[in-house]
Amino acid sequence: MSSVQVEPRPCRVLIVEDDEDDVFLFQRALDHARRAFDCKIACEHARDGLDALYMVSREDLTEALPDAVVLDLNMPRLGGVEFLRSLREALRLKNVPVFVLTTTTAVSIHEEAMRAGADRIFVKPNDAETLAAIAGEIVRSACAEARRA
Repeated sequence: MSSVQVEPRPCRVLIVEDDEDDVFLFQRALDHARRAFDCKIACEHARDGLDALYMVSREDLTEALPDAVVLDLNMPRLGGVEFLRSLREALRLKNVPVFVLTTTTAVSIHEEAMRAGADRIFVKPNDAETLAAIAGEIVRSACAEARRA
């Protein structure tokens, strides 16, 4: 009798960011983390909180929900804090880890994001090495979520 090897599903990361350059840089950092951890990563992108809410609400209960969300706070239409509040109100999305990656350094804004449901806040770094380290932390979390699923 032969055993069937089941390949683990990829870690799913949703990037919610309106700046295309920042999306490109973070996807490149995720690629470095993918190689470092030898895991597959499926990455989706939404330009603002409204698009992101649509994306996660159209998915069935568990089939394609993200294992982690990387969220900017300053976006048009629906900003990061408002997105967080809406995401956490949806019962099935209360446990999706959300990592804020923002240029905002104001402690009061960070505290508001944490109260709204962020799991961790990072200030966008100016160097690729630090961004890769942040991506590595997010990938570790996303891969752990993917294995639990």
